[in-house]
Amino acid sequence: MFGNTGPFSYSPRGFSPEDLPPLRRGFQRDDRSTPPQRKDMSRPSGRSIYKQRKEYSDILNSQPDNFNFRVEHLFTCELDGQEVRNLDDCVAKLKRLDDKGRLWPQEMILEVQGGYLLLSDIETKAELESLPLSCILQTKAVLDSCAYNSLLTVTVQDRSKSIKQVYMFQCEETG
Repeated sequence: MFGNTGPFSYSPRGFSPEDLPPLRRGFQRDDRSTPPQRKDMSRPSGRSIYKQRKEYSDILNSQPDNFNFRVEHLFTCELDGQEVRNLDDCVAKLKRLDDKGRLWPQEMILEVQGGYLLLSDIETKAELESLPLSCILQTKAVLDSCAYNSLLTVTVQDRSKSIKQVYMFQCEETG
């Protein structure tokens, strides 16, 4: 039984390194004081890792943040200075129109790209409107004020027009 060298033999000493297949000998120890290392791989230096991380950080900093959200455009309100003077008046008008069933919302993509606020069709990605960021006077979130629980309002004044417009969106996501 102990002298048998067949496939089902018992060896009281366990396995010797020669008994293991060559793939299991990937780590070799030449000296007991050094940690095991693979012969074919070297560990990158701290300087190398730092340089790679710095290059990656530079790439991230050179690319603009991707501001891209799916929204539902509810209504664009004009601040005429008479009936509608401020944002609260716009929200009140939105409520009245919604109560009468007179809103016609449209899902779209709202994104910032190249100095413009773009409104794009959700399916075709066609540009619906492009507003220069320099024309945006105010952005504001209005929460839980009506049936639309998360309104994003963007107040815009085109330089060629005297009337301000407030774009009103229902948002599902927040940045």
